[in-house]
Amino acid sequence: MQKKIFLILFLLFAIFGLSLLFPPQSRSDDSKILFDSQGELLRVWLNKNEQYKFPKSEKISEKYKTAVLYFEDKRFNTHFGIDPAAVARAIGQNIKAGKIASGASTITMQAARLREPRKRTFFAKLIEAHTALRMEIRMSKDEIFAEYASLAPMGGNVVGVETACWRFFGHSPEQLTWAEAALLALLPNRPSALNLEKERETLLQRRNNLLKSIVKDEETLAAALEEALPKINANWRFKTPHYAEAVLSQFPNQTILHGTIDGKVQEQLERIAKNYGQKIRESSNVNIAVLITETKTGKIKGYLGSLDYYDTLSKGMIDGVRARRSTGSILKPFLYALAIERGTYTPESLVEDIPTWFRGFSPHNSDKSFSGILPLKDALVRSLNVPAVRILSEYGVEDFHFWLKNAGLSGLSRSPEHYGLSLILGGGEASLQELVPLYSMLANDGKKDQTPLLQPITAYHIRQMLVASKAPMSWKSGTSYGSRDAWAIGFNEQWTIGVWVGNFAGGSIPDLSGGSTAAPLLFSLFNSLSNKQTQKKLPESFENAEICALSGYKAKPICPHKKNIKLPINQAQNKTCTFHKEIIISKSTGFEVCSLCWNMEDTLHVIEETYAPAVRRELRRLGREPKPEPLHNPLCPAKKEEFQFSMVYPENGARLFLPSADALSSMGFVAIAAHKQRDAKLQWFLNGEFLGSTKGEHKMAVTVGNGEHRIGVQDTLGMYLETKFRVRAKASF
Repeated sequence: MQKKIFLILFLLFAIFGLSLLFPPQSRSDDSKILFDSQGELLRVWLNKNEQYKFPKSEKISEKYKTAVLYFEDKRFNTHFGIDPAAVARAIGQNIKAGKIASGASTITMQAARLREPRKRTFFAKLIEAHTALRMEIRMSKDEIFAEYASLAPMGGNVVGVETACWRFFGHSPEQLTWAEAALLALLPNRPSALNLEKERETLLQRRNNLLKSIVKDEETLAAALEEALPKINANWRFKTPHYAEAVLSQFPNQTILHGTIDGKVQEQLERIAKNYGQKIRESSNVNIAVLITETKTGKIKGYLGSLDYYDTLSKGMIDGVRARRSTGSILKPFLYALAIERGTYTPESLVEDIPTWFRGFSPHNSDKSFSGILPLKDALVRSLNVPAVRILSEYGVEDFHFWLKNAGLSGLSRSPEHYGLSLILGGGEASLQELVPLYSMLANDGKKDQTPLLQPITAYHIRQMLVASKAPMSWKSGTSYGSRDAWAIGFNEQWTIGVWVGNFAGGSIPDLSGGSTAAPLLFSLFNSLSNKQTQKKLPESFENAEICALSGYKAKPICPHKKNIKLPINQAQNKTCTFHKEIIISKSTGFEVCSLCWNMEDTLHVIEETYAPAVRRELRRLGREPKPEPLHNPLCPAKKEEFQFSMVYPENGARLFLPSADALSSMGFVAIAAHKQRDAKLQWFLNGEFLGSTKGEHKMAVTVGNGEHRIGVQDTLGMYLETKFRVRAKASF
């Protein structure tokens, strides 16, 4: 029997001794916290226990440590986790009182208890003492104190000294005053009663008594005693909520998150945006989202997901920076850049702005007018829709779609065919989070995250086209179909800023547009944040090219006036001027002649400007028609009708879907033609039957039924042009 008892005791002591060699494991129940770029606290999330608890830090305020050790454990640095003198004192006081009136817990034992909270029993005390011994063996005194400081209850659901510093004082522990340190030393003693919401006078008195014991300098003590207790209604940090959620979604497994937000920039952003928001909300219920980044680094410095996170009526919790919306015209600069880079166009190239149909799709400019023809750079500045669609048709939807996805617009998940030519007018969706870095790329010589997407000279030309007069930046606006989204994005060497205005319900908003609604806020932000800007140097890599001064395309020898321009190198195409041609005219008749109809003694070689009939039609309407072009000899065996006039609508091979009560009914539309001569008279024919005549403005009402048809026009010189089309009835109600 004695041997068995001895063996049991030996095993118990062996287990106890071995357990001392292994440190107790800490529980991972820290809150996730987010700081800005200056170390200011932006957000603290509740942990799994519905508490606010900062991770353990080895950086402890000496003032706080002094206050805690004086109040809780004066012999902390000399005992081994259990203080025999404190135990003897507690036993004597408890015997004298006839009850438990005093404890003997050291800082180490309190840390052990806070690690694994238990009911206050004698057995629990033994476990705490055992755990304290293990901690003392395996941890330094500084590590043990840091453990206690991170677990100390501070009242309510606030745990740990660093959490309490930010919660009650709004700063880190390194900035603690003596008065604040003394207060935090007291709070864990009776956190359920002696806290900042109850017994404030008692707490203040006890704090002051502790201060008198630990602060020896009279001047410092006097200042500490004058400090008031923090207000109990001090707001917990919950700044930039949308940004905080965005960072957390990007780094879900990190506890301490360091954001790039700049507090001063964010403060200006919120003030300017909310003042502007109040102004425009007088006429419509809109919301605003803004993203501000450093152009060179791409770091986010300002972030506004909505005007008010808690505005449920306006769905303020939706993050407008990350929400994908119809892009409107905001992608046009990149299409124009790619067209220049491929070699199809230069910034000076003339592009057509005329009525256009693509298999039933007919784009229109926002003002419902046409300019006839204008330089590409002007088409971009004016954000005209028709030239953009024509350029996309020529460049290729598939190629443009591929480039956009490669550049970071991951929301374009459907096939290029799904978007079609409407992709350049807002048929796709993107977010400020995706678009702002793409505009920064234009300022960074065509590089995004060090990946070249455009040649530097291409980015330079786009920057120059988009230079603003009201703010130190280049910029572009956009408005989605139905006035649901207004965009304005600008950039300079310092900042890239994107603004979105709309409503998260997706409804149409009267008078909403990027230029009039989003741009004023963009200008205000740039004028407020930007330093004096220097002009960025011209890139070193480019091709010197000679272009026609009239057309803006690469010059031919016959172009009478030329100019030099710097263009991308290694262009895939080399489109030359088609606006000048050398022709032979008859001196006696003024007609253009060729080898089939000329009289060699009656010819004269001249250089003429030539424009498509549809372009002349629009320029004529605007009062800007160029000088008349010679017409080809009507008696020539090889007539060239297509150079004399053209069918604007319907185009050859068109399929028309016309409203009708039933498939047997006749349907109507207006056919349009254009002639190079201002006063030309045209005769119209439908399926060979005469319809009527027009002069000047060539429009003819046509009534047809289902099936294939032919419409033809003939001028007074006998030139005849015919177009075939198919009609299909579309039910109307």
